[in-house]
Amino acid sequence: MESSELTISVGELIGVPRVTLRGSMAGWHDQAILGVLNGFGDQDATSLVLDIAGLDFAGTDGLAAMVNALRSVGPGMCVHVVASAPIASTLCRAAFGPSVRLYSSTDEIAEHLSPAEELLTSRWIATDAEDEEMPLAA
Repeated sequence: MESSELTISVGELIGVPRVTLRGSMAGWHDQAILGVLNGFGDQDATSLVLDIAGLDFAGTDGLAAMVNALRSVGPGMCVHVVASAPIASTLCRAAFGPSVRLYSSTDEIAEHLSPAEELLTSRWIATDAEDEEMPLAA
């Protein structure tokens, strides 16, 4: 998807879906970002790499739109965000919780992420419809 200001590309990083955003993000781009994130959620993705290291924000509206999009991610999906140091610092203050993890590079993600990794979220999700009991925490 491409506009004159924002480019969204989709690929993979070690078997995990990767969304790369480049260009300049304004506040009105929020629906495009939400659509992409929700699309992966609809496909039952449990993990996603969001690379915004090359993204500039058009004022506070653009950054607020990104924060709101990341807050919309449900507990069933973990989003691994690659961001530059200044943006990562701002995103840290948003206190997203365990569903959003921040990294400085895709190399750092590759060191910590495995496609077969059992991702922990903030809520237990039954693996089968007949599962009624929550597992004991370690």
